[in-house]
Amino acid sequence: MIYFINEYILPKNSSVEHRAIKRVKLFNHYHKPAQIVTKVYDRLQHRTQASFDLADDQILNMFDYFQDATAVETKVMHTEDLNLPVEYAVEVGSNFSRVFDGDDLVENVGFIPGTIGRVFYQEFLDNQGNRASTDLWDWRGFKSATQYFGQDGKLTMERYYTPAGKIVLEQFFVADTAGKPLASRIILKDYAGQAERFFQNPTALFNFFIKELSHRDSEKTTFISDRPGTGVEPLLALNDDSQKFVMVPVYHTKDINDPLHAPLDGFLQPAFDNLQHFTGFITDTESQKRHLEQRFNAISVTTMPTVATTALKQSHLVPITDRHQQLLYVGRLAPDRQLDQLIRVVALVRDQVPDVQCDLYGFGDPDYIKTLTELIDSLKLTQQVHLKDYDPHLADHYDDYQLLLNTELVNGGPLAMTEAMAHGIPVISYRFNYGPRDFINDGVDGYVVPAGDQLAMSQRIITFLQHPDQLANFSEAAFKHIHENQTHLKVWHRWQRLLGR
Repeated sequence: MIYFINEYILPKNSSVEHRAIKRVKLFNHYHKPAQIVTKVYDRLQHRTQASFDLADDQILNMFDYFQDATAVETKVMHTEDLNLPVEYAVEVGSNFSRVFDGDDLVENVGFIPGTIGRVFYQEFLDNQGNRASTDLWDWRGFKSATQYFGQDGKLTMERYYTPAGKIVLEQFFVADTAGKPLASRIILKDYAGQAERFFQNPTALFNFFIKELSHRDSEKTTFISDRPGTGVEPLLALNDDSQKFVMVPVYHTKDINDPLHAPLDGFLQPAFDNLQHFTGFITDTESQKRHLEQRFNAISVTTMPTVATTALKQSHLVPITDRHQQLLYVGRLAPDRQLDQLIRVVALVRDQVPDVQCDLYGFGDPDYIKTLTELIDSLKLTQQVHLKDYDPHLADHYDDYQLLLNTELVNGGPLAMTEAMAHGIPVISYRFNYGPRDFINDGVDGYVVPAGDQLAMSQRIITFLQHPDQLANFSEAAFKHIHENQTHLKVWHRWQRLLGR
């Protein structure tokens, strides 16, 4: 089995999770057993994964594993299914129901967001109206855990169950220096013939979980750490013959101008300090691969494409002149993406192309988004620039756009660049490490402009929008490049060579 180690799959994901999703689908397409492994407790994971067309056998959560809940038939639970005492009265609300015993409020039953009355939690109150405990319900319709609270209202313990109700995990908490619950001990019960196993925190339990996944395989296991902060530590603790790869999803040092000597990224450094422990490292770009090889003599690095497509002969390019939208940005809405500069670029374009349109897809900190909204207002671009939020089905929209813009400071290789090019969208990007010079054939299927040069970027955009024939040529070149070089079969063969399978 091949496991891709991640922290979570969320309703809104970064490129780290999207890469894992694309990869597990590629592997399964070629009948290679592979799963995304997630660490955090998430009662809604099985609803969320459906948004990304992930089946239950494509994702394995640590808590599901120990709770014997990896394959559970879903049933919908409403308040009336909780077998409340007949003398209780239920006052139904939009987000939760209040349950009364006479005049006394004894329970609150909360609903899963976005549903009509589907049970999410059942909160029990003492005779003083204080929360005593809360039952947590899984999306699939079973009681998954119970939280217990002290007289001060602070969380003291969590108890986790199988769908049949057997206790399998207990987690105890103490207050940290800020008064927030801090895991102090976890007890795994009746696992593999042992009554109790003790762990200090969820990370220690996760390290044990990864070992169990390796030990249960009859053949050699392969682990690929997608998120370094989650995957490096358990792989360092794993001393067996499993293959251990580390994806390098980010720029690897703390100085964007010095990839060869600057201090290393804190999550990646433990892996780079123990090169001999790992089978290899995987990057998105040849540029980062070269820099890592220059910095570490003994390192084994492979560049692997994330985007895999149909072959050119089986692919259809939507003509660029048939597309109704113009400019596109895809990614996090964050200061390091320098979206204020991107918006100012659109303002420059508007002076020559008054009806220009630019959509930004992504999520970010609300305070930063507020600054972008204020900038759009101040530049009088409310009719031209639109913040579209995150869309899990963005692939359905690429064929509507003509150009992708990127103004980042640094990246490990922007996923959206090759995604866009696969849809025949030329890319205009600032020059930075890593991605633009790796993915864009400058002057053929896109342009790389000097970092921070808003005028140069705006002029490239204006030229394209005013010369549709040139835009069409670049579109065809981008489409051809990806659909010839990154077909599903070619990318799969590269994985086979790397994994030796």
